[in-house]
Amino acid sequence: MTRAPIVAFIVACLVSPTTADVIFDFNFTDPIGVGFNANGQTGVDRRAALSQAGAYISGVLGPAYTATIQLDVNGSQTNDTTLASAASNFNSSFPGNGFDSAGDVQRKILGNPDPSPGADGVVDWNFEDFVWQTGNVFQPGEIDFLNTAIHELTHAIGFASDIAQNGNSGFGDTPGNPSAWSPFDQFVADAMGSIIDSNGVLDGARWNAASIGGAGAGGLQFNGPFAVAANGGNPVYLYSPTTWSPGSSGSHLDTDVYNGTGGTIENMMNHASTLSEGLDIREYTAIELGMLCDIGYNQAPACAAIPEPSAFWCFGILAAGVVGWKRLASLRRFHIDMKAKF
Repeated sequence: MTRAPIVAFIVACLVSPTTADVIFDFNFTDPIGVGFNANGQTGVDRRAALSQAGAYISGVLGPAYTATIQLDVNGSQTNDTTLASAASNFNSSFPGNGFDSAGDVQRKILGNPDPSPGADGVVDWNFEDFVWQTGNVFQPGEIDFLNTAIHELTHAIGFASDIAQNGNSGFGDTPGNPSAWSPFDQFVADAMGSIIDSNGVLDGARWNAASIGGAGAGGLQFNGPFAVAANGGNPVYLYSPTTWSPGSSGSHLDTDVYNGTGGTIENMMNHASTLSEGLDIREYTAIELGMLCDIGYNQAPACAAIPEPSAFWCFGILAAGVVGWKRLASLRRFHIDMKAKF
C-alpha cells in the first residue's frame, strides 16, 4: 500500500500551554554533585529541562486531566548503550481480562485512585557516557536532552506494549489464554488486524510472525482508529526488527519506515533517532497524538482535530472495576526503554 501524507493539523498551540493540570513531581535522588544534582548551573539546567519536558506533555494532555505524578529520578546510570529510560510502576490489582492493565502513572492521569503510596514511576539518565545539551545551542557531539526526556516520559504515561517476546502477558499468561493487557496492546496488530481479541486472548502464531516481521506490512502495526485516521487511513507501523530488541520492539514507531523519506516524517516515538547529535524533534507528530487519543487520553485537545474514527469509540478503557488478585498482579513491572542513536 502506498503511504499517503500524514493528515496535517495544528499542533503549535500545544507547545506552550497556558494550562497544564498534570504535574510531574520529580524526586531527584542523586547525591549532591552527581547527575541531576550536579554542582552549579549544570544541575539547575538538567532539572529545569526535565521539568520542561513534563510541562510539554501536560500541555498536550490538556486541562481536562488533573493529577500529580511522582517520579523518582536517578542521573547516575552508567551504561554506554543506554541514553535514558523511564517507566511507570504497576501496583494495582488484576483488573480482569482485557485491556485495563495500565500503570500507576496512566491510571492516576485518567482519574483512578492512586494504587500505591510513594513514587508512581522512575526516570534513569546516563550522564557519564553521553554529552547532553539542555538548551537550544549545540556543540559537536551533544545530544538533545529535551527530545529524549519527552520520549521517555511518554513511555511512562502509557505509550508501551506489555507483550513479552514469547507472547506472554505481564501477568505471566501464555498465548491462547485470556489475560489483562495494557491499553496500548488493544491496538497491537498485524496485517490481518488486532493480535489480541476482545477476551484478552493473544494469537501466538500471529504474534510470533509479526513481532519479528521486519519493517512495513510484515511486522507489527498499531490499528487504533485515531492513529490510523491521523495517518491518512494508512497502517501505523511499530518497530518489529527480525531479531527481537528488548525494550524497543513493539513499543516504538519504526525508524526504518518513518525517517523522512518516501513521504514520511520522523516521529518523537521512533525506536531510534536519525540524528546522532544536535537539535532533534521536540513535538509529537499527528500519528503520535492519535495514538495517545487511542490509548485513553480522549480529552486531549488534539483528539478533536483528528478526523473522527467511524469504526468504534475506543475510550473508557480504564472504567472496569477491580475483580481481585491474579498471580503476579502486585509485581512492580517496568518498561525499560533504550532509545538508540545512529
